[in-house]
Amino acid sequence: MKRLAIALAFALAFTQAHAGAWGDGSFDNDDAMDWVSDCVKSGSPAVVNAALDRVLDADVVEAPDASAAIAAAEVVAASLGKPSPAIPNPLKAWLVGQPRAKIAAQAALAVRVLTKIEDPEHSELRQLWAEGKANQWLTKVRALQSRIGSK
Repeated sequence: MKRLAIALAFALAFTQAHAGAWGDGSFDNDDAMDWVSDCVKSGSPAVVNAALDRVLDADVVEAPDASAAIAAAEVVAASLGKPSPAIPNPLKAWLVGQPRAKIAAQAALAVRVLTKIEDPEHSELRQLWAEGKANQWLTKVRALQSRIGSK
């Protein structure tokens, strides 16, 4: 009976954690899109740095913070001239009026943050993706990291 209760609790938690994700891309989840909305409304590049810092400052990174930081890292990549083809149109429009050099200067921070998000000992999101069906999430995060880190 105890095993059944544990299995049920795990299944419920896993289903709820992935309920807001429809794909394994950087913008394929509610948390990332909520961050995009907040970013666009803010009118300031400070929101990018805040999302990255939140992950770096955490001992264990919660999934919503990791998803927001991945979206923020996509903004850094776009500022470096290496945007994702999946970047949402409102975010593309927002980037036009932003100081790209200031955002691009966060590249080293973004790479450190993505490294932390990839680590299953520090990242709830990484743990959740590891538990699910086969996916390309980790490959996509590493590709983003490569876009930011390469010259």
